[in-house]
Amino acid sequence: MDDNVPSCTHGTEDIDFILMGPSGFLGAAILRYLQSSSFSVYPTRLRLKDRLGLEALLDEIKPKLGVICAAGERGRPNIAWCDSHPVETVDANITGQLSVAAACHERGLHVILVGTGALYVTSEKKRKFSESDPPNGGSPGVYTALRQKMEELTNFFENALVIRVLYPLSSDLDARGLLGKLARFQQVDSVETSVTVLDDLIPLLPVLAKRRAAGVFNFVNPGTLSYAQIVSLLAERISSCAEWTPPTIRGAGAGNKAAAELDTTRLQDAIGVPIPQASESAKRIVADLKDDEIRRFVQSLQKAP
Repeated sequence: MDDNVPSCTHGTEDIDFILMGPSGFLGAAILRYLQSSSFSVYPTRLRLKDRLGLEALLDEIKPKLGVICAAGERGRPNIAWCDSHPVETVDANITGQLSVAAACHERGLHVILVGTGALYVTSEKKRKFSESDPPNGGSPGVYTALRQKMEELTNFFENALVIRVLYPLSSDLDARGLLGKLARFQQVDSVETSVTVLDDLIPLLPVLAKRRAAGVFNFVNPGTLSYAQIVSLLAERISSCAEWTPPTIRGAGAGNKAAAELDTTRLQDAIGVPIPQASESAKRIVADLKDDEIRRFVQSLQKAP
C-alpha cells in the first residue's frame, strides 16, 4: 500500500478498482465517492512510467471492475508549464497513460483514463460539439495537442474509456473547483461553457466500468453554465451570511479560452438515465453551501496579502 493515501478496508482478493492519482483534485473526489459508496478501492501513487511496478500491482490485486487513472501531467502551476516541458508532458500524458491501457489490455481489464474537454471554442459556425467533431483549437499549446493525440491512440484499445472533463465543479469552495476559482477572482470573463459537476458525474464511473464502455465520452452535464450565472448565485448565497465583493464580469468574452457546449448524447445513452442540467445542479450546490464554510472562505480572502 502506498504511503499517505487512505488504505482500503478489503483484502486484495476483493478489490473493485485500482485508482491511480488519488491525491489530485479529481482523484481525491473519485476516491471519496468510491469509498463512501462501499466500492473496494486500492489507491496508488505509482508513477505512470513504472510499467513493471504497475504490471506487478495488477497481477497482485486483480481488480474486479478495472483501473481508474486520474494521474497525468496538468502542469505546475498551470498548463502553460507544459509548453516549456513537452517531453515530460509526453511521458505522462501519452507514454504513461498508453502504458496503463496496454498493461490493462494484456490482462483483460477495463481502464478509465481522465482526459480533458478543453478542445473546442464556440464560434459563429458551431456552438455544440460531439466526440466525433475534430478539435477546433481550444486552449493552444502542448497540453491540449498531446491530449488530442492521446485520444487518437487510445481508439485502438477496446478496453479503454477516455472521459473528457471540463471545468470541474465541486460542491464546495475548494480553490481547485470552478466555484472556488471564480469566487477568488476580481474579474472573470463572460464565458458560457459545459461543466463537469462532480457530484453528478463521478457516480457514473462504476456504471461505465461495469458496462466496459470504451472510446471517448464528453463527461459533462447537459446544457451550459455561464461564469456570470455562477457569480450571481454565489453573490446571493454568500451575502446572506458574510460581506463579500463579487468579481466583475468582463464583456470581452473568453478569447482563446476553451469554452463550448459538449454534446452528452453518447454519455446519456451509455448510462440510460437522465443527467441533471448544469444550471440546475449549480443552483442546488450553491444553495447547499454551509454558512461556516462561507465564513471561513471570506475570512481567508481577508487574510490574503
